[in-house]
Amino acid sequence: MPLGFPSHQGLLAPLWRRWPQRFSVLALWVGAIVPDIVDGTENICWRGRFEQWIGHSLVGATVVGVPVGLVLTAVLRRAALRLARIDGAGPIGRMLRRAGSWTSAIDNADSRPGPGARLRFEAVSVWIGALSHVWFDLLSHERSRLLWPFATDPAWLGAWWRSAWFRVSAPGYPEYPIGPHFVGWLVLSIVGAVMFCRWPPRRRTAE
Repeated sequence: MPLGFPSHQGLLAPLWRRWPQRFSVLALWVGAIVPDIVDGTENICWRGRFEQWIGHSLVGATVVGVPVGLVLTAVLRRAALRLARIDGAGPIGRMLRRAGSWTSAIDNADSRPGPGARLRFEAVSVWIGALSHVWFDLLSHERSRLLWPFATDPAWLGAWWRSAWFRVSAPGYPEYPIGPHFVGWLVLSIVGAVMFCRWPPRRRTAE
């Protein structure tokens, strides 16, 4: 899978650059990493290794990913406001203040009047971000959980996509296969990181 941050967020840059008022940027970013958070938590607690599960399915991204994403968005928003008010000196204090100020500056949730409208605005953004994660992982992962729990996923891109040139062991990924899907992971990770850095979201005009 592409790097959870900033690659998955960067791959969505066309959305927040082309239609900055149609998406909650912060919720979109959180949604783009929610499948990894959901499955990562499940893997750490029960499996002992990292692999796709409910969070990387269409059902899981909707039923589990959206509420988890909304909670995380609210937590991140509050944390950003606190970081922006840090009084500490030194490079770490300045870095935290800048991170908090920048996150608050690109957070456009208040562009929707009323709590109901804001909730829908953020829920749709989280959902789109989560679905984008599932889609990009389909292009860069050996296997998929897209149809869980209704069916076993076929080899969407053909058996050759799952072929392994050789295998390596890494923390959380014993016997990880290096093959065509790894090339997809590498390309999408680089492209996403470049897009994230090259096309940052526009700051709110009120700022």
